[in-house]
Amino acid sequence: MNPKPFGTLFASYPAAGMRITWQHTQGLTGVKVGDDYWYTGDIVGLMKTQYPHKEGVWSWGKDMDQVVMVVRNP
Repeated sequence: MNPKPFGTLFASYPAAGMRITWQHTQGLTGVKVGDDYWYTGDIVGLMKTQYPHKEGVWSWGKDMDQVVMVVRNP
């Protein structure tokens, strides 16, 4: 299994269901989902973030190849 599947980032607005999304993704694929809060430049499997980011910084550079935007419809 590829430990860095395509450089995939999960992004969501606060309270949009990110926790259930990453828990199911990690459980179904067996690929660890990392958090941008602890980002050190090493991508661990899939990564997750929230928008707007508290610091307002896009720290990924060219490390991410695709983004999954999680949007909840109230």
